Amino acid sequence: MSLPANWRQLQLFDVLPIRDPNFNTGDALYSSPTLSEIEATQNYMVITINGCFVKIISKQFTTSKSFMAYDTDFRISFLRSLPKSDLLVTIAEKQGSPSVLKLWDLNKLVYLEIDSSKEDPIDIVKRKFQTQVLIQNGDNSYPMSSFTFNADFTCLAIGYTNGKVLLVRGDLIRDRGAKQRLIYESPDPITGLHFNEFHELLYVTTTSRILTVPITGRNQGKPLNVLSKKTGVPLQCSVIDPGKQELIVGLDSSIRYYNQIGKSHTINFELRKKIIYRYTKNYLLMVSPMEDVSGSSRKMSTRVVMIDLHYKHISFSLTIPNVAINHVFEMWNDLYLLSSDGMLYKLHEKPINQQVELTLQRELFQLAYQLAKNSNLEVNVLLKICKLHGNFLYQKQDYEASISSYIKCLKYFTNENYVANDDEESLNDFIMTIITKFKDASNIHDLTEFLYQLYNLKIASNDHITLLLCCYCKLKQVDKIRGFIKEINLSDATNNADDSDINEGKKDFRNIFLDLDFPLIINLFKECGYFDEVIRLLYELNQPNLIVDIQLNDLKNPQRCLNYIQSLTIDDLLLVLIDHSKSLLDNLPIETTRLLINVFTGKYEPNQSTKILDSNNSKSDSSTTKEKSYERDEGMFPLNSYKAFLVYLSGKESEDDEMTISSLNGASEPTYLPPRPSLIFPSFINNPNEFVIFLEACIEAFDKYQGSTKDQKELLITLLEMYLSLSKKDKHNYEEWLNKAKQLVDQYSTLLDESSLLLVSHLYGVDGELKFTREEGFEETEFRTSQLSGDVKRCFEITKTYGNKKPQLYKMLLRFVISREEIFKQIDRQQFNFIINQLRTLKLASPLEIIQILGSTEFTTIGLIRDYLIETLDTAKQEITNNEKLVEYYEKESIKNSYKITELKTKPFVIQQNKCSACNLKLDFPVIHFKCKHSFHQRCLNDTYLSNNESLNATPTCSICINDIDSIQTLRDEQFRAKDEVELFESTLKESSDKFKVISNYLGKGVMENEFVQITNDV
Repeated sequence: MSLPANWRQLQLFDVLPIRDPNFNTGDALYSSPTLSEIEATQNYMVITINGCFVKIISKQFTTSKSFMAYDTDFRISFLRSLPKSDLLVTIAEKQGSPSVLKLWDLNKLVYLEIDSSKEDPIDIVKRKFQTQVLIQNGDNSYPMSSFTFNADFTCLAIGYTNGKVLLVRGDLIRDRGAKQRLIYESPDPITGLHFNEFHELLYVTTTSRILTVPITGRNQGKPLNVLSKKTGVPLQCSVIDPGKQELIVGLDSSIRYYNQIGKSHTINFELRKKIIYRYTKNYLLMVSPMEDVSGSSRKMSTRVVMIDLHYKHISFSLTIPNVAINHVFEMWNDLYLLSSDGMLYKLHEKPINQQVELTLQRELFQLAYQLAKNSNLEVNVLLKICKLHGNFLYQKQDYEASISSYIKCLKYFTNENYVANDDEESLNDFIMTIITKFKDASNIHDLTEFLYQLYNLKIASNDHITLLLCCYCKLKQVDKIRGFIKEINLSDATNNADDSDINEGKKDFRNIFLDLDFPLIINLFKECGYFDEVIRLLYELNQPNLIVDIQLNDLKNPQRCLNYIQSLTIDDLLLVLIDHSKSLLDNLPIETTRLLINVFTGKYEPNQSTKILDSNNSKSDSSTTKEKSYERDEGMFPLNSYKAFLVYLSGKESEDDEMTISSLNGASEPTYLPPRPSLIFPSFINNPNEFVIFLEACIEAFDKYQGSTKDQKELLITLLEMYLSLSKKDKHNYEEWLNKAKQLVDQYSTLLDESSLLLVSHLYGVDGELKFTREEGFEETEFRTSQLSGDVKRCFEITKTYGNKKPQLYKMLLRFVISREEIFKQIDRQQFNFIINQLRTLKLASPLEIIQILGSTEFTTIGLIRDYLIETLDTAKQEITNNEKLVEYYEKESIKNSYKITELKTKPFVIQQNKCSACNLKLDFPVIHFKCKHSFHQRCLNDTYLSNNESLNATPTCSICINDIDSIQTLRDEQFRAKDEVELFESTLKESSDKFKVISNYLGKGVMENEFVQITNDV
């Protein structure tokens, strides 16, 4: 047998030999040696014996009815059933007489009741046919060779060995008469007839030709079209394809297809063919006789081959020795073969799940996938096939085809019918496995395609998108980078983010893009020189802060940067200014100061004409910079006030011209709540004059629009400091700056904080220069004044009033009351204990310090603080006892655990586990034992390896203990991460009353260690 090169052989059918229950008896069924025809209807199997007898057999292989259908001198030549019914067609022949066609209703015959006393039962049954037609072929001296009918049994075609073809038309089921005519005549015997119901013609095969004959109109016995002039077809070697209505011809060298015009295609299948039979939609059964010659003996065997015409493979092959197959028929949804020795072979198609598994075992993944898909199997099955196919291709190093199969898996992971099982690999684990496999530089093209599909299916994480962009950069695929940026649409992602029906695994893409590793992406784009692309990407992702950083620090173009940020909304602009206003002030002080004044006084309006920055327009940008930048002349008046600044912007040369000042300063009221000016104060560190201008503008806006009093006070004291600071630096204009400070104090004396004024005037050495409306001391000053006057009662009142605000007053009070004996006698024991308790509660002094303070005098005794010392010592002693117990307990536990670890590492131990901890079945090799006393079959851990390890070569982990191990490792990781959380440590230390305890707890958690400890359980 010669097959096409790409065909494979499978066994997708089960064969069951069925012996005749009446074998070797006088009432044999299908094993009768006189059997000539066999056929099956919807509920019965029908056979003909002794030429004219018909036997109806039930599904239990018992005889339901037996009758003589014709006279004894007739022989039944054909036995056919109408599809999906119990109607049976029989044709009997007698030489020299017309052939007789009868249509029988088997249900009526089976349940027919006959009274044998009145009439011969044989004669009664003979007349119980439903339709009878006499077929005349000349002198009726030639036998029939083929017979067929159309789907509704209104047209019959009969072929004879003398080359004639008769057509019989009529309502045969209702027996309303029939007409017959000769439609074709040739010298070659007819070997096959088949209706083409699409084109109303008849395929005719002879021993030398293949042709078509019309079944309508007058053709005068001539063919419509000769399909083959040199090829003849043996008997039972032609069938019709019910779907395409094509003729299938089985030759010894091939299988040929013919349509109404000619040959359509050929399958080279070299096999001697005795019978071909079309089964269901795709299968073609071929019966091939085989001659076995051994020595002088010669034996005949039969080979049965079933091929799948759709998937192009052999679905079944069986060799039956020493017998011949004479009959093939369908019965009760299965295919049956009747051999010459009376054995009935049942061919049953295996369930589709078994077929898929069988093809997977043969590594025919594409065939398994097509079988599963066309049979509408579960999504999980299709996913499994694609994963196995991808793994197979990867092992063959066919990486391109492998990644295509893995990409197909993603479609099924995201399918709404996919059901995630606990024992199956999750989507995240699958993605990580593929990325690990294709991480080599040689496979970066395939990895890029996989990552893009993740993004396209909206299941990519921020790490995946970051990696995709990195791959594009490494491959220098600028066009794909630009295409990727154009596809980003955060508006759609935002609209879909609130959808409660988002499938599991689908992510909010807006959050994913915002969580990208921007430093990594930006650095990579910079290394590749893709500044334009990274700016466009950041623009699409709404990252103005990063855009400004690149423009300022990499492209060194502050003017274009300033133009861009003036197109932002106030919220985005404020974030950018907080981070980058210092750099902008250093490069463009006047333009930036103007922008800051507009922003923090509520006058800012975005410039919609400037959107995205295009680094390709460098020439135009440079020219724009020259036009828009302000350059000062040495002869112009100094810019040391907001008024001078407005005049300068107007292009005037004198501060006396106030016509333009009013127009510049008379903007409309704020359309938004201006931010706090203090946010931007640190940016003016190198620009004191601009800072003064900014502060004066903000104060003027506060005066005009009644801003926050707290912010106004902060602005005033800051501006005062700037005036005084500039007066010390600018010796030539000392009086001018000092006068401005005095005017500011005089104008806003009611708003300025008196303590701050005292401090500022002292720091800048202008005590007495600035006059204040009120001159009152601080709390300490009041306390010292009362102390000098010896007013103990007033000192206690001041301390109780301001003690919470200034705790040092309690310490000052203690030193005061023991400073002299006469003062000490003015307080009672309760007042003294109040001071000691406050010092202890607020931890202003340790017991030793208190003793030292009291020991500096002769009239104080230790009895004053005896109770305090006893309580302190008892508390310390109790803490020491508790700590000793904890140390002892921890040492015992440590020794105990160390001994267990040493014993596990050095001493053998007997494993008495005889059942698998996973499936609870008896252990058989291969077996994996863990030191945690759990044992498993290796197969029971296979899924665990795939889902919990990055590769198959990783050390296996006990699936029962893995949760405890992961919990311990997670706790340990959190302890190690604590060393990086400096802000949390500082806040905890600040809020705690026992700072040493906080530090010791952090040290106990391992913040000083350098490496992570991996928790595992060994095999």
